[in-house]
Amino acid sequence: MKLLAISMLLAGAALAQDASLKARELFYTPPPDGAPKKPAAKTQAQNTKTTQAPMEHHSKPMVPVVNAANVPLGLRYSVLKRDASGTFHEVDSDTTFRSGDRIRLHVDTNTSGYLYVVMQGSSGNWRLLFPSSDVEGGNNRIEKGSSQQIPSGDKGQFVFDQQSGTEKLFLVLSRKPEPDLDKLIYSITGAQSSDRTLVAQASVGDDVVNRLRDEVKSRDLVFEKVDEDGAKPEKATYVVNPKRTDDARLVVDVALKHGK
Repeated sequence: MKLLAISMLLAGAALAQDASLKARELFYTPPPDGAPKKPAAKTQAQNTKTTQAPMEHHSKPMVPVVNAANVPLGLRYSVLKRDASGTFHEVDSDTTFRSGDRIRLHVDTNTSGYLYVVMQGSSGNWRLLFPSSDVEGGNNRIEKGSSQQIPSGDKGQFVFDQQSGTEKLFLVLSRKPEPDLDKLIYSITGAQSSDRTLVAQASVGDDVVNRLRDEVKSRDLVFEKVDEDGAKPEKATYVVNPKRTDDARLVVDVALKHGK
């Protein structure tokens, strides 16, 4: 009971501190002092590229109520636009892009979890962008501090055509796999298996996206748009779920405006 009381006090103190912080500050929040640490052996296994990450089916912690070692679940995204020299730079995500513009999406996370990115096509269905077979064999498990470029690869980019409108992206970051999305984009062998094989031409229905939106209300998330010039310019958006629970998740809508 002492361990439970200490963990609850740590969680309460962390939440009280989080309430006064902006999204970027929450994103870089370190684990609270005195929080229980994961064994070093697990950390090394997670960082070994040749070892496939598990699907969170490991044994439960001693205190399942709140894992105080978890930081708030945070995501940073930015839109990178290619200039005349072929170099990509961060630009305001509210920029109105023109036909022929070439862009990428850059996503950073502050903790380990599962990332999903889909884009809405003209049919109304959502096409899968991440996970991708080009990245970790299609595994969407991401580790703390990792960055993802979408589309992946040196030549990965979106090119705006002649059709004006709004391109819609939907991002999901969660500490555990999302069952509704996994059923659509993975062929998983066995309930306890970590074999997550991408389904060919996977697509996500509008109903699934709307359901995920409804389950995570925007009032539960902290948003901050950063637009700073200077020696190290930053033009990005931070989205954070302050909850430190194992089932925390966040959802983000990104609208890319395309003018003529």
